[in-house]
Amino acid sequence: MIRIRKRTTAPALLTTLGTADRLRLEGIFSANPVACQAPRNQQLAAKPAIYGAAAVKAALAADQHGKCCYCESKFEATGFGDVEHFRPKAGVRQQPKSALEKPGYYWLAYEWSNLLYSCEICNRRHKSNWFPLLNPAHRARQHDDPLWRERPLLPHPCRTDPAAELTFNRHVAVEKNQSAWGAACIWAYGLNRPALNRRREESLEKLELALFVASLDIDAMSEAHRQTTLTMLNMSLAEVRRFITNAQVVRKQAALDSAEYAGMVRANFPHLPRR
Repeated sequence: MIRIRKRTTAPALLTTLGTADRLRLEGIFSANPVACQAPRNQQLAAKPAIYGAAAVKAALAADQHGKCCYCESKFEATGFGDVEHFRPKAGVRQQPKSALEKPGYYWLAYEWSNLLYSCEICNRRHKSNWFPLLNPAHRARQHDDPLWRERPLLPHPCRTDPAAELTFNRHVAVEKNQSAWGAACIWAYGLNRPALNRRREESLEKLELALFVASLDIDAMSEAHRQTTLTMLNMSLAEVRRFITNAQVVRKQAALDSAEYAGMVRANFPHLPRR
């Protein structure tokens, strides 16, 4: 995970149709709070056509460089992606296996600051409705309750830098300094699931190879050494120079916000440029 820098202006659909539907949901709760708190009730169902509209998803994807807000995988070639609600809209769980508590944060269903772009695995299989608080008694239960009293155990990736709580040992995610936030992130988003770990490991190994190639200076070699190298690689001098140049580009881009697994790269190679 890395800190996400979102545009400040929300897509128009959220501030028009979204605002109108938020008022509708708040009215439903105010009219019958007891019914809205009943298990499995659907009184406060938000409209996916609004929060999940193509324009909303496109804005989120662009701000996050096509990466999942949690695992940092670029998945758009193989998945549709979800509009993720940081504070769950339909219901919440304090513990992963605890009963679903109703209602969720229905009044934030169309709130731009509460929306993120996530891969289906992080959103549906792992985080889902889990939103733990340090003190569950301070949870906001309706639209008039103050959110400032809450102390979530999951850092909001747009408001805090996850690197303060989460780091990597090679490709494996680990909490920093026994951080409860970092441990919660790893658990909540499945950041060490086997398939993701394998993909990060492959990415790290490719980067290490690129960094080695980027450090080579073919023109500084002796003529005999250069010819031996070209023969061994079965490449021309121009091809080798282009190969080194490409590796240098990889080195410059590997830790940027737009790079896949930038958090892992930054933890392993803190000297690489981030801008």
